Amino acid sequence: MRPRPLRPGRARIAVAGLAQAASIYLLLFVLTLPLVTVFSWANGDFTSEDALPLRPVLAVLISYFGVRWLLPVVLARPLAAGIRAGRYPLWGATYLRLWALSLLLSVSPLPALSGSPLMGRYLRLLGARIGPRTTIATGVVPLPALLRIGADAAIGYGVTLRAWRVADGWVTVAPIDIGPRAYVGAHAVLEPGARLAAGAGLGEQSVVGQGEVVPPGARWAGSPPAPVPTLDPHVEDMLRAGGTTEHGRARHVAAAVLGVAFLELLTLAVLVPGSALVWCVWLAWGSGPAVAVTLVLAAPLYVLAVCAAIACAKRLVLPRTPVGTHPVRSALGVRKWLSDKLLESSLTFTNSLYATLYTVPWLRLLGARIGPGAEVSTAAHLDPDLLTLGEGSFVADMAGVGGATFAGGRVTCRRTEVGRRAFLGNAAYLPAGTRTGPGSLIGVGTVPPGDDVPPGTSWLGSPAIRLPQRQSSGNFPEELTFSPTRKAVRRRLAIEYLRATLPASLLGAATFLFLLALSAVARAPSRAIPLFLAPLLLMASGLAVVVACALLKRLVIGRYRPRTEPLWSWFVRRSEFVTGLYEAAAVPVGLAPLTGTPFLPPALRLFGARIGRRTWLGTTFLTEFDLVDIGDDAAIGAGVSLQTHLFEDRVMKMSKVTVQAGASVGSRSVVLYDGVVGEGVWLDALSLVMKGEYLTPGTAWRGIPVQGLALRVGARPSPELTPHPTSPAR
Repeated sequence: MRPRPLRPGRARIAVAGLAQAASIYLLLFVLTLPLVTVFSWANGDFTSEDALPLRPVLAVLISYFGVRWLLPVVLARPLAAGIRAGRYPLWGATYLRLWALSLLLSVSPLPALSGSPLMGRYLRLLGARIGPRTTIATGVVPLPALLRIGADAAIGYGVTLRAWRVADGWVTVAPIDIGPRAYVGAHAVLEPGARLAAGAGLGEQSVVGQGEVVPPGARWAGSPPAPVPTLDPHVEDMLRAGGTTEHGRARHVAAAVLGVAFLELLTLAVLVPGSALVWCVWLAWGSGPAVAVTLVLAAPLYVLAVCAAIACAKRLVLPRTPVGTHPVRSALGVRKWLSDKLLESSLTFTNSLYATLYTVPWLRLLGARIGPGAEVSTAAHLDPDLLTLGEGSFVADMAGVGGATFAGGRVTCRRTEVGRRAFLGNAAYLPAGTRTGPGSLIGVGTVPPGDDVPPGTSWLGSPAIRLPQRQSSGNFPEELTFSPTRKAVRRRLAIEYLRATLPASLLGAATFLFLLALSAVARAPSRAIPLFLAPLLLMASGLAVVVACALLKRLVIGRYRPRTEPLWSWFVRRSEFVTGLYEAAAVPVGLAPLTGTPFLPPALRLFGARIGRRTWLGTTFLTEFDLVDIGDDAAIGAGVSLQTHLFEDRVMKMSKVTVQAGASVGSRSVVLYDGVVGEGVWLDALSLVMKGEYLTPGTAWRGIPVQGLALRVGARPSPELTPHPTSPAR
């Protein structure tokens, strides 16, 4: 059942935007308050009084830990109070509360705690109902108050537990219920109203849609989901074995607390070398040379500090991951969790290092066995010690490769192998223990059909279907695809050095200029002036980074147009440089906080994207911006990828992605280039629109790849709470 679309007016959106801007301002006010207090007390001058900036450092620590750890606990329950299952108008009061809660949780420690014995405890503080002995390895929980997880349940890496969704001008809210001893595989998506009964199991890269119920003890898998006889044999073995004992529980919780403290201190420690260098230059020669040092020296020093700290910490915590099945609540379980978090930290703090020539030596340092010429992008949840990538293999963005499996209070770690010149597509998932043969292809969003993928075969979908043939990528010479010249390698190393360090340079320079401006403002006669101006200065520094990235995009690329280019071409190097800058600099400090607000579309228009009026955007996953065309009143869900390019056979093929007016695209869906989501189309979560596919206006679709849905249009519900009884019928 689909409600009649509700199209909010400009006045409602404007009022909502003002409220959201005020919320961001208040969050930044709390964040900057300790630092402003210290600056005002010192009258903005530390160069003469302090050889070391002890008081500013203490203020930063108070801000960091207060906003990150305490503020979500204090505000999460009040923000969610009274929100119940129903449909609410987009841009209304309930939506604003949901958005504010998501913003708050985006800076919370949920990603760091996920997978640890502390995750359930922290979620309970936020309002969730979590049973004992649960394993929750995901931090994507935007509405904890409507989440219920029973005892002994297990939830894998990268799972999305999203209890609200925007579509057709409405916000649908419904609780998510995961019963006792249930299992949710990695990278799955649970939509509002999804329910897994006791003992039920959901496979990897699968979805449970709005109002769908997996019966007790049943096994479902795929997108769209369908009953299956069993899940992976290793998962079934762990589920049959039952829960493990609670012996040593207090000891393991204490170890997890120490592990979290270690992670947080490491996060701050990697900033020390670069910050100390800038501080010393500032004291000796003034602000001008300090900015220059920030741009040129401090950024590479920061990248080196992150890599050195993570590599040393991993060797200290878990030098080698043992193959086999182990209890989660054990010393090894805690060490495995901490090791995983260290690797996630490298993706967070040095994102632009991935998809470069520096990625392979970095992963080898962590224990991976990688053949020459392999390309690895921002792959998630790797187990480097157990990973083998063959010569010339390719792992694309957001692919999950060989992550551990959690079920029944246990964790299984297995060796994973990607064959010579094999290809793993964007957002695909390769379960631990899989071996892909030479020359094989696992498509976008695909889970392979078994542990062994035959050589030269191509697969697409969840569940996977074998493709009879692959699209030709042209006849480019080997030196532009697999066997580059030495000159091309040197040129790429130089460009990717800038790609890896320039984001940190921009962020460091913006931070330093913010502190200079705050120092000047702190000399004002009134103490209130710096208090109220500091959040605006911080906003301005973030906006400056976004504008700088947009200008560099126009300077380096100009406008994107449909084209086909080999991996080692000059154009691909420039394009990847712009992508790294956007993802590692513009998104974290400027664009990510604007998701779900009226301010994100204008910001993306700076980069060249064409976005219509009254459009709601819950994602920043777009790259070749000029090739993105989104119509009026569209809704693009969280984690959606508008994929304007693919790297099949080491050839970059790019073209336009179109989402027409009034269309709604569900969370974690992917629309490939030359795909058209027609006017008023309803696309479910975790779906894939194929290359060149046209979804007829007014229809509904679901699945990887998409399948049509029978659609019934209901009467327009009232703005009051209206139950959401079922998901669209298949």
